[in-house]
Amino acid sequence: MSFEETRSKVIELAAEQAGVDASSVTPATHFVNDLHFDSLDVVEFSMSVEDEFGVSIPDEQIEKLQTVEDAIQLLESLQSAASK
Repeated sequence: MSFEETRSKVIELAAEQAGVDASSVTPATHFVNDLHFDSLDVVEFSMSVEDEFGVSIPDEQIEKLQTVEDAIQLLESLQSAASK
C-alpha cells in the first residue's frame, strides 16, 4: 500500500469514527479538539487501524496519538519495521 493510500485510509477511518465526512479531515486534524474523540474513540480508532493494516499498536503509543498525522506516521513506522 502506498503512502497516499495509507494516508487516505487513516483519514477515512478517523472520519468514520467521528461520524464526519472524510473531506473535513486532514493530517493536521486533532482527534480531541477537532473530532471530539474521547479516550474510547481513540481506542476504537486504533483498533480499526490495527484491523485494517494488520499491525499491533502498543498501548503507550495509542496514548501519544494527538493528530491524524501522528497516526499516519506511527502506522508507517510500524509497517516499515514489520517489513524488515
